Amino acid sequence: MNRKLWPNLLSATRIALMPAVLASALAGSRPWFTVLIAISLTTDALDGFLARRFNAYTDLGRKLDSAADYLTMIAGSAGIALLWPEIMRRELPWVVTGLVAFFAVIVYGFVRLGHAPCYHTWASKTGAVLCTLSIVPLLNEWTALPFHAAIVLLVATGVEEIVIALLIPTHVGEMPTVWHARRRRRERNASQS
Repeated sequence: MNRKLWPNLLSATRIALMPAVLASALAGSRPWFTVLIAISLTTDALDGFLARRFNAYTDLGRKLDSAADYLTMIAGSAGIALLWPEIMRRELPWVVTGLVAFFAVIVYGFVRLGHAPCYHTWASKTGAVLCTLSIVPLLNEWTALPFHAAIVLLVATGVEEIVIALLIPTHVGEMPTVWHARRRRRERNASQS
């Protein structure tokens, strides 16, 4: 199999896992939910690594990865709500804030650009890792502080991605930071002068 297809295969696998993730939550199985969501999150880390390693960047891959991210966020949140309802009730304002920040970028993208931005910024990648890691102390009832910090970063990431869309509304693809977007806008303006 062509190695350039591996990242897309991993993103598709993550999408295909979501019914099993939800089924395990509906069945009340914390162990299966945890294993399946961990596999899903591992494929999220690997698809980007492989895309960079094999220079396998494609528009389809970016869209598959983003779709898998959205579905994982929804299925993971739903599973936590079903399996840890007391934690979900207590953390609901934080969860809602995080979900609004996450999906506001998508809604803004469709309204303003006609598609989800899918910038895969450095902050969004960092936020994905921190959100994942923050779930461990949260669900084990150790502390909610890492989760709260991850949500604050998720909000900042959403703001950054909307600013990127404002700076360069025609851009499609990866954009590491708002600084890179500003530089690209200046370069484009200079070449048009």
